[in-house]
Amino acid sequence: MGRRLFRNKRGKDSSGSWKNRLRYSFLPVIRQRGVYYAEQGRATLKEVSQERILAVVQGSRLYTTSVVDRRSKDGKILISCTCPFFQQGFPCKHLWATIIEADRVLAAEGRPTLSSNGKPKKDWPKEKADWRTLFTDALWQRNQAVPPWLDGSSKFLLCYDLNVTSLAVKISVFERYLKKDGTLGRERKLQAITIEHRGLPRMDRALIAMLENISGKTARNNFFRYYRASHRDFVDITLEPRDLELVLPLLAETKRCRVFLSDEILLADPLLKAVPSAASLEFTARQKTKKVFKLVPSVRLKKDGKDVLLSNIPVFFHTSPVFFIYDGYLFELFGPSLSWIKALLKSEKIEVSTEDIRDLLVRAESLAGSPNIRLPEGMAPETIKDLLPRPSVIVELEKGLLKARVLMTYKDMEIDWHDPRPFVLDTERWKRFKRNKEAESEILAGLAARGFRQKDMLFQRDIKGAADVLSELAEEGWEIRGRNRKPFRGGRVTKLGISSGIDWFDLEGGISFGEHIVPLPKAIKAFMRGERTVKLGDGSTGLLPEKWLSSNLPVLELGIASGQRNSSDKTLRFSSAQALVLDALLEENEVESVDRRFLEIKNALKNFSGIESFPVPAGFKGMLRPYQEDALGWFAFLKRFGFGGILADDMGLGKTIQVLAWLAGELENGKEAPSLVVSPTSVLFNWQAEARRFVPDLKILAYTGNNRSGLIKEMDRSDLVITTYGLVRRDIKILKDLQFNYVILDESQAIKNSNSQIAKAVRLLRARHRLCLTGTPLENNAGELWSQMEFLNPGLLGPRAVFDRRFAKPIAGGDKAARNTLKQMVTAFLLRRTKEAVAKEILGKMEHVILCPMTDGQAKVYSQVRDHYRASISATIERQGLNRSRIKILEGLLRLRQAANHPALIGKDGVGSGKLDRLTTLIEETISGGHKALVFSQFTRMLGLIRRSLDNAGITYEYLDGRTPQARRKDRVRRFQEDEDIKVFLISLKAGGLGLNLTAADYVFLVDPWWNPAVELQAIDRTHRIGQDKKVFTYRFITAETVEEKVLALQEKKQEMVSAILSGGQDMLRRLSREDLDILFS
Repeated sequence: MGRRLFRNKRGKDSSGSWKNRLRYSFLPVIRQRGVYYAEQGRATLKEVSQERILAVVQGSRLYTTSVVDRRSKDGKILISCTCPFFQQGFPCKHLWATIIEADRVLAAEGRPTLSSNGKPKKDWPKEKADWRTLFTDALWQRNQAVPPWLDGSSKFLLCYDLNVTSLAVKISVFERYLKKDGTLGRERKLQAITIEHRGLPRMDRALIAMLENISGKTARNNFFRYYRASHRDFVDITLEPRDLELVLPLLAETKRCRVFLSDEILLADPLLKAVPSAASLEFTARQKTKKVFKLVPSVRLKKDGKDVLLSNIPVFFHTSPVFFIYDGYLFELFGPSLSWIKALLKSEKIEVSTEDIRDLLVRAESLAGSPNIRLPEGMAPETIKDLLPRPSVIVELEKGLLKARVLMTYKDMEIDWHDPRPFVLDTERWKRFKRNKEAESEILAGLAARGFRQKDMLFQRDIKGAADVLSELAEEGWEIRGRNRKPFRGGRVTKLGISSGIDWFDLEGGISFGEHIVPLPKAIKAFMRGERTVKLGDGSTGLLPEKWLSSNLPVLELGIASGQRNSSDKTLRFSSAQALVLDALLEENEVESVDRRFLEIKNALKNFSGIESFPVPAGFKGMLRPYQEDALGWFAFLKRFGFGGILADDMGLGKTIQVLAWLAGELENGKEAPSLVVSPTSVLFNWQAEARRFVPDLKILAYTGNNRSGLIKEMDRSDLVITTYGLVRRDIKILKDLQFNYVILDESQAIKNSNSQIAKAVRLLRARHRLCLTGTPLENNAGELWSQMEFLNPGLLGPRAVFDRRFAKPIAGGDKAARNTLKQMVTAFLLRRTKEAVAKEILGKMEHVILCPMTDGQAKVYSQVRDHYRASISATIERQGLNRSRIKILEGLLRLRQAANHPALIGKDGVGSGKLDRLTTLIEETISGGHKALVFSQFTRMLGLIRRSLDNAGITYEYLDGRTPQARRKDRVRRFQEDEDIKVFLISLKAGGLGLNLTAADYVFLVDPWWNPAVELQAIDRTHRIGQDKKVFTYRFITAETVEEKVLALQEKKQEMVSAILSGGQDMLRRLSREDLDILFS
């Protein structure tokens, strides 16, 4: 919609009414036509106040107008209208009609008017007045005698002569002297100084500008540049019909225009505007004979209700509407064209037979702006007023738009909304119904409020939501039809039903359109294609219930997706895990039948508020805390209904032993197939060690190495198979044909990319039950959640594209409703306990040993170092004896410990470290859970390698070793304690014992063992100082199959010797036997 801003230039002289605030922004002719529209009741206000007006105005079509007073903010008034005239940059009659109607309503309601600055107007100061002074002719005529724009330097006014001939209409501009009594005297040529005057009235400025444009001359810039204008420049300018439409009303407004007929007959002096100016054409039927009537044409003047014979009007202008002059006044005749009037005037007589009277009336009524025909009493049709129209609409869908032809029905007679005829004629019953324009405007305003916008003679709106809008209109009494005149039928959802199979449910139902029912799958697929209607069997059109489909589409789409495996085209198929979301759909609709299995699963999921503890199997050799026993109850729940689940406890809460305890129970119940654990290579040794420790009866098979084909046969004789993600991806063609009892994915974030090879591979594994283990919270990672749920409960969250559109993208944008819906869908399948939630069940410090396998390159380097020192030490001992070889032994042990940490510590750059990889993974998991960690190492070079790894991962941290200046130590500790973005503190073991208070951390990672347990304890206690309110978990990293693991095995039996090895103390090494050396360097 175009908009224009007007500044109020009248200052304090402006009246508080809308009309007076804006009158100088509208041409007089425009104001005149606006008044006529207002008097016809064409303006319907939607909102009105002293600051704002919104309205719809019935013109040749329906236009929307608005006026907003912003003077208190920026001194401007904003106006707008959707009509073409306004779009060209001119204030229009529709806006003026809006303003007139607004002032009328505000005055009727007694609301206070505003002053020019937008504030309540104060009364003028009152003073005593003498009535003799007040009622004098001099005061009464003063403003008429001397126009306010004359400043005394000029006594001449612009005047105009209009000469009308049969060939043309011409205008001349000149000046006349203004006498003291206010009358006009002698004439003179047009002077430049007159039209240059700043105070020249708006209507004169407009006229001069128009005439300059019409004549093709720019008087001000050319001819009047040196004030030597020729009077011939504005003499006998020919006005075309399009010019007359604007010029004539302005001339009448000046009251300084004479009109001549053929240079001789004076028609008006001056030409005045009629108020109101509207006139209508009428015919009076006078009986000539019994069977013949004579039609006498006349014009009825709205100004005084006078009827004037058409032949008595001296001149009609070729304009639309047709202007004419009568008795010195300018009138407008709406309806007929000038050609039609000329034909009428040429006719000597118009006669019509009695039997043709009805046909005459029908023909007259069909004309735009039809003339009124007065018939003798008894012959005229009965006129019925005060009827309310019944609206109907003929619609079609085209290029994403709903297009509507609007009709108004009076009794059984239809008429287009834009038809200008004031009556609807019923020739069969010989009645005519007066149209209720006010009611029609209200009806059209209702369309506008529903998003319809007028274009040409139609209304249109975006197709989105169109079906619901049409249904609303139908409920309000509108008749909705298609172009073929077949009706549009509103659709309603039928009663729904549920039936079940082995691991699925079928939703039965449809959309009812009276006698026609469209199955839900067909309706939903049409809706998803962007269609909002369906064709019915009888050729009519069904309106899909768009609001219902839109609100329930997240659930319905799940059924469509899984329905690809459904042979029926009349039902939607859902997996058993989707019972809860399916039940949400049923709660909002009428249900016809639901089978027992659905109710059982639905109730189990709906009433799921946690889990109950489960007895610990006898085969499990360990103690479970209460929250860990609860997990066994959750595993039992999942198994009962065939669901998969994610155990997402915080790191350190024992996810591995909870699963092992459950597998011990499976072993006792008699397994039919082995279970498979898939893990990163870095935790494979931990699974083997923990399984042997806590469930010694389990027959464990490590599916690793180069001879894996030979291990396939051993799987049937095994209880638990442990392998890595890489090997599953490599051997999936073999593994996919094997049957497993459980498939358990440890650190299941490994399949977070649903399109990755490993994610696709694990989905191909065959298992009765499935579990995922992760310490990474999934609440803020919808994509990762989908990938794991698709492995556990295929189809639960729908296809990935649907999931992204319905959940992932809205959640990323902060959509709480989408987040809550997703949470409801997965609550029963996701078990997560935080450290804080189970803190009361954790007694003392929690310490764990992490066995880290070496990378292939690291294992090769370690073997080379070990073999070198084993041979070198053996030769030295042969030559010098064991006691005299202590320095060489200590050197070898140090190099092996460094290689176990990272080959770079012994100069082997470019080779990875299994310990560093595992450490980085656990740090990331710790951070994702919202925790902070301390990382200790006795090797500052190892801390440097860890720093580089954290930098690559984008993890912020603080660093402290023995060389850190004392002044900086406090700042780094403070930042770690207070800054939520700093989650990791790297500290050398020696620096860690020097007066640090690091209670913000609740995880401690010891990268390498230290000789003195007291030093380790001192480092760990950095987190246990006064103020710590969290449980602290400590992880010791040991590289498997290295000197670190061997020292760990010897630690309990030979603590003093271990201390000597780790500290480098030569005295202690005297107790080291040859057998001990063989073990350490093996």
